[in-house]
This record gives sequence, C-alpha cells and structure tokens, in this order.
Amino acid sequence: MSSYATLLKRPLALGILLVLAGTLAACDSFVSNVDQPKDAAGDEQFNDPAEAEYLITGIRAQWADSHSGVTDLADGLSDEFRFGINSNATFPTFEQIDAGIIRDDNNSVTNALADLQEYRYLADDLLRRLEASEEFDPEAPSASASEAEIRFAANVHGANARYYLATYIGHPDDPRRGGATIDTSAFIPSPELYRRAEDKYASALTQAEAMGDELLQRRVQSVRARNALYAGTHDFEAAGGLQGTEALQAAAEYAREGLQEGESWDVAYDLNTVNDYHNQAGAGRLQLAVQDGNKAQLTEGPSESYRVADESTGELVARSHVETVANTPQELNRIPLTIIGSRGATRGGFGALPPNLTGISIDRDEFSTVVDAWQANGEADALPTSVADFEDGDTIIEWGQGKWEERTDMPFISWQELFLIRAELEVRGYDAGSETAVELVNAVRESYGLSGLSSVDLERIAVERDRTLFATGSRLPDQRRMKAVEWHLKDQVDGRKTAQWLPLTQDETGPNPNL
Repeated sequence: MSSYATLLKRPLALGILLVLAGTLAACDSFVSNVDQPKDAAGDEQFNDPAEAEYLITGIRAQWADSHSGVTDLADGLSDEFRFGINSNATFPTFEQIDAGIIRDDNNSVTNALADLQEYRYLADDLLRRLEASEEFDPEAPSASASEAEIRFAANVHGANARYYLATYIGHPDDPRRGGATIDTSAFIPSPELYRRAEDKYASALTQAEAMGDELLQRRVQSVRARNALYAGTHDFEAAGGLQGTEALQAAAEYAREGLQEGESWDVAYDLNTVNDYHNQAGAGRLQLAVQDGNKAQLTEGPSESYRVADESTGELVARSHVETVANTPQELNRIPLTIIGSRGATRGGFGALPPNLTGISIDRDEFSTVVDAWQANGEADALPTSVADFEDGDTIIEWGQGKWEERTDMPFISWQELFLIRAELEVRGYDAGSETAVELVNAVRESYGLSGLSSVDLERIAVERDRTLFATGSRLPDQRRMKAVEWHLKDQVDGRKTAQWLPLTQDETGPNPNL
C-alpha cells in the first residue's frame, strides 16, 4: 500500500485507540499502579545519523519480503506454476492468478503490492532524510554509515522497487498494460518506470565507485543490464521512457561490466524474514504447484483459461517441467522437484535441494520409478513401495518446486543470469563482451553439469532461461517479451481479458484521486 493509503488509515486507528483508552479507564480497580506507556519511536527520532545503519537494515528486510512475495505470484501468473489440486491449495486468490482473471480485491496481490510499495517508500524516505534533514548528517561523529553508503542504499533499493513495479504490476483496468502508481500519482507506464529505475541505478553506481567496491559495481551493472533488456524487448503501447534500441544498446554496455563467473547478488532470508515460496509454492504449503502441462491437472477456473494444444490428450500449450526432467534427469540440478501427496504433504524431493530440505532427498536414480507411477490425470496415484522412502498409503498427485525453503537466500541476480542476458544480446546483434553467445550459454550449462551446445538462437536461449531461472519470477516477463515463448492463456474468458501483469488492486487505487 502506498504511504498515502497508510496515512488515511491512521485517523481510524487513533479513534479506536481512544475508545479503548476510555473503556480501559474503568478497569483501574482491577489493575492499579500501572507504569505510564512509553512513546513509540517517532519519525523524527530516525533523523539521528546514528540510526542510518538501522534504516538501511530495515530496507534490506523489506526487500526480502517484497522479492519473494511478488516473484512467486508472477510465477503463478506465468506457465511456471499452476494452482494446486491437493487439499492444501485452498486460497482462491491463487486460483484467480493462475487463470489470469484477477479480482480487484485479490488479497494475495494486495499484500505483495503493499510490501513492494513500502519497500519503495522506505528507500525514497532514506534519501529524503539525507537531503532534507539538517540533523541527518553523515559527517557527524555518531553517524553509523557514510554518505556514500546511505546514498547507495537509497538509490539502489529505490531502483529495484521501480524495476519490480515495471516488470510485474499492471493497470487495474487493462491487464495487458504494465505500470504502477507511486504514492498518489497518475498511472506510470512500465517504460517510464524502467527509465526511473535506470536513473537511480546510475546514481547507485556512482556511490559504489566512490566506495571503491568493485563487486558492488558489477552487481549494479548486472541488474541495470536486466532492467534495460526488459525495457528494450517488450512491445509497449506507451511511448517514451526507456525502451527499444536505446535500451538494448545500454543493456549491452552495462552487461559487459557485470558479474563474473561465481558471483551473485542475493536476497537474504531467515526465520524472521522468510522466503514466501516456502509457504505459497513449497514444502511449507503448496498453493502453487510446478507446471506439468496437462488440462486434467487444472482446477475449474484455470481449466477455462489455458490454451490446449491437443484436446485428445489434454496437453497444454504450457510445457511440463516434469517431462523436461524425465527426459534429462541431469536437469534436476536446475529444476529440483518435490513429490506432493493428495493431502498436500511433501513426500520427498529430487535434485539440488537447499540445505534445510536435504532430509527429504531421494536418490535421483529413483526419479524415473516415481514418474512412471504418477499419471497427470488429476487423481492421486500410489507411490511405489519399492522405493525405500515410501510405504503403503503414500500417494503422489502433483509436483512442487524444491529450490527454495523458508531460509533459502535467493539470487536477485546471478552470474548465470547475467551470462544468459549477454548471450541474448549477442544473438540480437549487440556487443555484450568478448565471449560468443554459445560460449556464454555453455559456461552456464557446465556449472550445472550439463553438456555443451554447438549453437544457440533466441529459441534456445529462452529454453536455457526457463530452466536456469526456474522459480525466480523470470518466466512471466520472458513470455511477454520473447516471441520464441508462447503465452499459455486464452486472450479472453467470458469477455474478460486475461492478465499478463499483476493488476493494481483496490487498496492501492481506492485512496488515489488520480486513478
């Protein structure tokens, strides 16, 4: 929710507190000699430069909430995931997202957007303090962060927030039109948001250079390259902003100065700030299952929205991750999967599971045995007791992602993604460095134990991105911007356009007089 919407709710909250205060005043015969309440920290308290590090830490925590919160929903709207058919998948908000028919009161989108707008606000507010408050002096002896560190954090996170808004959020009345609002602004189209993200990334790079931190510089240039690539390869209706050839030329320039092999920029998770994939599309709770490409596995709403490639078999236009791994088991290094029973329980997992899920790991040699026992028919199938991990009564109905657990850090960008960005730019005719596209792709494949390719084109790069960037929120923008990837939903259902962005919901639009 925007800061404006939050402010509107404060008078109501204050009124409730006053009513409660009057009610509790009659209880002094029951509890006496109570200490006077301590004031909550006021906004002005954080104008103390000693609080700078605390403010930056808070922004990073909000980043973690925002990142997995919006990317897992984006995976649900794309053909990466689908709404689960197990008894654990009960939230209709996720079913709406899978079907692409998203109500304006969808609280899953509302909550993710509120986290994202709060992230943006905190980053922007840090910069405001630095530039508008005389008290917030980074040169003061008590300052806990330097001016360069403060400016870097404010600008890079402000840029990240605008990148997310441009890539994942869309118009409330036109679900094919990307963009968002900032506070009570009019609707800002995605190209303009990408431009604003670019400007803030440029400022962040200046601060990283001032700090002499070369890794930070490579991280900024990498996400800057991705921001420009997405801006340059979408076919936007809106004019202006960052898009087209200008964006792609910039993407190539930044990508040449990006991450090197073995480097990444991670979003950190722990038990205080958990990875949302765990409780929305993972071992904690499975609202969103891995796409398995068959109509029989769809619930009622999505079954009306998906395009079907073969009516006789129920094969969808969407590809099946399970089939991908069954054909090439080594892909479990890129696409780790978990077994989901009919009651939503995780029965085990295969492939490169995170440390906190290794206890459920099953020998990958058993994968074909489990796949053979499972049928993509919407029904629970008995798991083979020949596999030591299973006993009578254990079933499988679908598959989950095994890549993220609640404490698993997620790369905001990895060297593998940056290499695939460079490869795509090379194929599109832009100079993104000294390596060829096939050399870049093969470096990525080899890092997962896969054999090299002899050639690549945009269609192959789309496949490599799909598998390497499994469960990272990358599939949705790829489906929109790459002609080599088909969109999996029908254009309309019952006269309503299916969404390709997560729409602004009424909690964001209602208090905004400019929408």
